[in-house]
Amino acid sequence: MKYFISFLLLVTPVYLSAEGVGFNELWKRIEENSSARKSKYLEWKAGEIAKDRSDKHWLPRVYADLRTFQTNDPTLNFMGKLTQRSATDADFSTASTRYRPGNFLDSNNQPYTTLNSDTMNLFAKDTLNYPGSHQYSRGTLGMDLPLYEGGSSKTFAAMNEKRSTGLKFEWLAIRDREFAQAGFYYRAIQSLTDYQKRLEQIKKIERRFQSNYSLGNKGNPVGYAGYLALKSIQNQIAILEKQSQLQINDYKETLYVLSDVPSTDLEIVESDLNSFLDTYFKRPVGYERSNQMNAQIKYAEGEKLKAEMEMAKFLPKVGAYSEAYGYQGSRNISNAYQAGVYLQMNLYNPKDMGVVEESKLNAEAALKKIEEKTKEEEAHVKSLIQKEISLKESLELIKETVKFQEEQVTNMQRLFQSGAINAIQFAETLNKSLELSRVLMETEITLLQVRTEASIFSKKEDTNEATGRN
Repeated sequence: MKYFISFLLLVTPVYLSAEGVGFNELWKRIEENSSARKSKYLEWKAGEIAKDRSDKHWLPRVYADLRTFQTNDPTLNFMGKLTQRSATDADFSTASTRYRPGNFLDSNNQPYTTLNSDTMNLFAKDTLNYPGSHQYSRGTLGMDLPLYEGGSSKTFAAMNEKRSTGLKFEWLAIRDREFAQAGFYYRAIQSLTDYQKRLEQIKKIERRFQSNYSLGNKGNPVGYAGYLALKSIQNQIAILEKQSQLQINDYKETLYVLSDVPSTDLEIVESDLNSFLDTYFKRPVGYERSNQMNAQIKYAEGEKLKAEMEMAKFLPKVGAYSEAYGYQGSRNISNAYQAGVYLQMNLYNPKDMGVVEESKLNAEAALKKIEEKTKEEEAHVKSLIQKEISLKESLELIKETVKFQEEQVTNMQRLFQSGAINAIQFAETLNKSLELSRVLMETEITLLQVRTEASIFSKKEDTNEATGRN
């Protein structure tokens, strides 16, 4: 039994609790589950590796080449024997050796009458053109040290650094966006739940009112008109409850996609709206570039560097190199080396004509786009700040009006009992309560949306850029 309980403790998710799931706890789950963040994080780490690799451009390239082969190619066979430093006269023998005049005539131009070394050439083999098949082995160890490359490798390393930094900003931008989305959906669920509670309260008042008074008599036109108005309010409440529940389910499903917490297990920990926003979402004092904009700026700076790299195509490349060789064949084992410097330069390539100017124009276009987007983003942030100020003022007035309206409903009930008003007037009061309750919910959600979006542009700290956000 003890082991069974221990097993249950291990497999039971930590988010299942009677108190509900706190936003910090939910955010930790989102961080662990976010595929978008994981994907961008891996891209960033790959960019870091590319940056580190390109930073080593000044180091020499060291290489080795080992091969064993068999060939009947006359050139490879001759060079193979020569590299063994074991070439002989016989290796230069060709078929033409058989037809030399000296094979038949002596120094006095008289025919030979006896066999000698010259007449033996009549039987010479064509070893130079038909050497047969032989096996050779060759090993090479070399080094190539670039001394000057026109700045191309250095510029390429700088471009990789810009790209890596841009990918990091994109990773942070995804985190900022998901944090804002999670906060909006999480707290909006409570606003909708509070709205449902207000609807339920209005529904109870309407039912209690109808149960206390008989208004369904068609013989009393005024009372019957009030009865119809109250029935209309009943239907209206039912519709609003269904709509709000659909919205809650939609938000919970979205959070499930982000966090992998099932919607059935997601219970919100209630909190005051202002306290929630001040705790998790920093209000921007002024315009601060978003991480997405920072990423775009880094990419634009990389485009500017690309023009410098293209210019390097027209500059000389200077380097030093050395190679050591080892040879083995059927005759001998030997070694050799070579070392020196080289200069390479692209003198003319029609495909490269105008490439520098093209890169400069592309870089300038990218910077102009960034400048325009920065202005748009700054204007958007200012608009969000002004909207938040206006919404907070409106929210306080609406809350106060809702309290007045609740008191008004109580007073209208007393007035109906005294006969000062009719059922239609009371139904109008309830209808007004419905409207105010809806406006309160919509204002809370709009304020929540504006504040969470504005927090993306707030100044970030180095370590924990927001409470609960790492």
